[in-house]
Amino acid sequence: MDRPAVLATAALLVGSAIAVDPWGWAPYGPLRWALISTVLLVMAAVVLRDPIELHLPSALGWLAFIVWGAVAGVTALDPLYTWIGTPDRHLGLLTIGLFAVAFFVGQSFTERGAVKILLQSAVIALGLIGVYTLLEVVDLAPVDLVTASGRPGGPYGSAAYLGAVCALLLPIVLGAAVDGLDSTRWRYFAAATAAVGVFAALASQTRAGWIGLLAAALISLPATAPWLRRHWQPVAAVAAALVVVAVVSPIGSRLASAFDFDDGTARGRLDEWQIGAAVAVNHPISGVGFEGYRIAFSEGVDAEYEQRYTRQTMPDRAHNGALDIAVTTGVPGLALYLAAAVFLLRQAMSAVRTRRPWLVGIAAGVAGYLAQQWFLFPLAEVDPVFWVFAGVLVAAGSPHRALRVRAPRWVGVVVMALAAIALTAGAFDVAADHRAAAAFNELVDGDLNSAVASVNRASELRPDSIRYHFLAAVVAAEADSTIGYSRAVFWLNQALDVSPGDPILRAEHASFLLRQAQSARDPALLAAATAEWEALVDDDPVHARYRLELGNAYAIAGSRQGAEIQWLIAADLAPRSIASLINLATLLIDSERADEAAAIIERARAIEPDSPEVAALEARLGS
Repeated sequence: MDRPAVLATAALLVGSAIAVDPWGWAPYGPLRWALISTVLLVMAAVVLRDPIELHLPSALGWLAFIVWGAVAGVTALDPLYTWIGTPDRHLGLLTIGLFAVAFFVGQSFTERGAVKILLQSAVIALGLIGVYTLLEVVDLAPVDLVTASGRPGGPYGSAAYLGAVCALLLPIVLGAAVDGLDSTRWRYFAAATAAVGVFAALASQTRAGWIGLLAAALISLPATAPWLRRHWQPVAAVAAALVVVAVVSPIGSRLASAFDFDDGTARGRLDEWQIGAAVAVNHPISGVGFEGYRIAFSEGVDAEYEQRYTRQTMPDRAHNGALDIAVTTGVPGLALYLAAAVFLLRQAMSAVRTRRPWLVGIAAGVAGYLAQQWFLFPLAEVDPVFWVFAGVLVAAGSPHRALRVRAPRWVGVVVMALAAIALTAGAFDVAADHRAAAAFNELVDGDLNSAVASVNRASELRPDSIRYHFLAAVVAAEADSTIGYSRAVFWLNQALDVSPGDPILRAEHASFLLRQAQSARDPALLAAATAEWEALVDDDPVHARYRLELGNAYAIAGSRQGAEIQWLIAADLAPRSIASLINLATLLIDSERADEAAAIIERARAIEPDSPEVAALEARLGS
């Protein structure tokens, strides 16, 4: 047993679960990714010291996928992030390569002692996740985070991520509890950890995670059926208790909404898949490249989608693992993904037939994670753990053709150097994240100068990160002056140099440029801002905000007819917003078109009966 490699992998399992930075602007991001990327490379360097045996078919499959991902990167919509990943997702080709590293490192753990340490690490990781989730439910978590869904996200800050990791680790921990890990204490500890894992899975209210756990239970039936028949009464009692919990808690409504195809989340997920499929059809060969979906998303959006959901939140992934791969790498990438999924499921079914509890648990966890991914997407924070256990599953299965590899010594040195680079980059990112958090606090305290200095420093520490450039722009614009808007435009120019096609950056750049033009009363800037909004509308004609802002630009330029047309379109695309209607009514009153203004005001009143803006327009019209 290569103990350093096993310990590094154990550090990955535990660290990736609990690496939370309460002092950061993004407490669940930079520190965790710095740990994952560094430890994965250290694992690889340690394993490469000795000859390794790789499962030949899967090695060829990974090689084909990575090569095809590189081909897709040549024509990718995001020329940089397709390789290194965005600061939020990290799902570029380099991360895909790290997934492969995790898989092949997992294959090297074939001895009982090594597997036992990995299982113990999984038990500790799920225990920490469950305890953190419990603390979050009682408002005692280290990070006081209020999510849009209102559901606990555990140490990941996301209910979807929490459900995904429970689908992976809970079956593995249950298998470890049955196996005992050569210790009665570990058996009881694993059982207790499984209990808090169940709590975390239920509290997350993540249906994808629940589907994963159901798939894990079903695939393990050949091994668990004899035990279930012998203990059917307590099993039935537990099942009845879970039904009661579902009925009297929010879990029931979450389950019910999964079958609401009119207005529920089931309808929303189907509509998202339809858009992803449309984008995939538009780019069938090489896809849009990793991290390119947010740029191509508008290709599949129609007026009905905009009216129903708006674009307040910009999707950056297709919420289906297979569809996400199809969008990013085209049909060849999808074929390789599906082949890998089928292969792993066959390995899992074969492992279940051995009836070895620890192996059945790993098989169920791998199958459960694959199942939930059909309703989510690959996760840089969780997939490395999944691929480690997938590697263990393959290594523990029936014999396969093996590829014996002995890497030259310099390869290990290079990989360790890459680990040092990852650690350095991660440290800079953590430092930048702390400066961003300081900027936010300084902004709240009203110290604008200090906030500007802090966020500028964050951008200097990680010039490749658009998130810090974007924050610098927002902070600069707080000055609400020509100079402030000019600085905001500068920082957004820096961000667009990194990711030229990012739709959020493009829209914010046009917005701040328009404010700068209006503040400076500069016709040239106004023309440039108008041209940017026109280009955005050309690229995405059913985006309500783009139409609204283009109308604003036309109004400032004195083109009342152009403004009216854009605001009418925007009002139709955003039937629950009165912003365009307020602007339009004001224009009509100024144009002495009282009857038309009255009709628009009545329309706005129907949407927001208590709006002071509507009341002010009514008073002005009455006078």
